[in-house]
Amino acid sequence: MLLFRVDRSRRGGDPYLKWKVRLFAVGATLGLAGIFLDIRGLIWAAIVVLVVGFLVRFLPHASGDGQDPGE
Repeated sequence: MLLFRVDRSRRGGDPYLKWKVRLFAVGATLGLAGIFLDIRGLIWAAIVVLVVGFLVRFLPHASGDGQDPGE
């Protein structure tokens, strides 16, 4: 029994993909460094960076003018 259908239609590129990847990389690095060095403030900074990276998802997309906000 299939409860949902996967939408396979193309939506176009994500203009914020580069920033999402950068923020994830920085957040993951801060988190691992905070865990390794046992610095609670560094772990909280990593959490903040990762949450900001998640919130980038909700930014409005460009109006189709061809400019990439990630550059």
